[in-house]
Amino acid sequence: MPSANNSESAPFTVPPRIAFLSIIGFWIFYYVSITLRSWIMDYPGAWLMLDNRAWVSLFGVGFTYILYRVLRAFCHHTLRVRVVAAFLFSAITATAYSTINYLSFYVVDPKPAEVERMAAAGDERKQDGPAHLIAENAISWYFFFLSWSVFYLALSYAGAVRASERETARLRAATQTAEIRALRYQVNPHFLFNTLNSISSLVMSGKREDAEAMILNLSTFFRTSLAAEPTEDVPLADEIAVQKLYLEIEAVRFPERLRPVFEIDPAAANACVPGLILQPLIENAIKYGVAPARRPVQICVSAEVVGERLVVTVSDDGDGAKAANGTGVGLRNVRDRLIARFGEVATLTAGKRPDGGFAATLRLPLVYNGC
Repeated sequence: MPSANNSESAPFTVPPRIAFLSIIGFWIFYYVSITLRSWIMDYPGAWLMLDNRAWVSLFGVGFTYILYRVLRAFCHHTLRVRVVAAFLFSAITATAYSTINYLSFYVVDPKPAEVERMAAAGDERKQDGPAHLIAENAISWYFFFLSWSVFYLALSYAGAVRASERETARLRAATQTAEIRALRYQVNPHFLFNTLNSISSLVMSGKREDAEAMILNLSTFFRTSLAAEPTEDVPLADEIAVQKLYLEIEAVRFPERLRPVFEIDPAAANACVPGLILQPLIENAIKYGVAPARRPVQICVSAEVVGERLVVTVSDDGDGAKAANGTGVGLRNVRDRLIARFGEVATLTAGKRPDGGFAATLRLPLVYNGC
């Protein structure tokens, strides 16, 4: 079972380039601010110490880079462990830097003006010996190195959060894609079963040419419906062509009862829709409108552009209407696919028609050249 600290221990390291730029930025800020302070305060020998300050700053860059490498080694640990490491190793780094600073200013290249200024001010730190002076300065430098460490941890933690968000978004997109594929591949088993029965009946009755034509239509229908990418949209004209092929197959079962009608506005023909989005609606019209009828039933597919929306309606004038109020599996499939593709901006309304029959209406965002 995942621990509660998994979010804290997500491995993420700040890119070396970003880390190095932050180190350089910190030390440039130090060098410029200390130099300006010396100039403003008119310290004796301020300009003579520029070279010393430059050398110790370079050592500071090196020590901070080592600190970065140490903290980077803790990237797989929890945030608590990384914070403790930052406090501990910042202290070690500050002590090392304070030692270099002392050697530069008081041993390797001492500046008389600075030494005299400290003596004139009654500074007793020099009298306490190098260890005391190094330790006292290390305390001040500790907060400088700790500031950079905290900055680095903030960068790494923010990066881990962003990486986690990207991974969450990727998984959400993958889940949505899988859901769309699953919904798209839900082929009505009754349709396939009834089609095969119809083909068998045609063969048994000697209507081999009709059976061959039906087999070809069935093959074309499945090749078209299953070969296309499930997550991609198609022009409404292509969707209508597939549904006409489907209705030709069903017309073999109901030659006297099925009367398909298509009323497609030319402005709507090139609009984009999810592939096979009309399939469950037409299957419902066949199942509940045509199959139980004893008279011709008209299935009408109409499409028009209304404002910024594409409105597509599948209706029948049969007597079944058993899928009223949108409780059928086919209607749920269509609604789920619309939500997965468009969110709440696309809708499906379905119900009985006042003059008999059933109607289902899709209202989709009007999209061209996106499929």
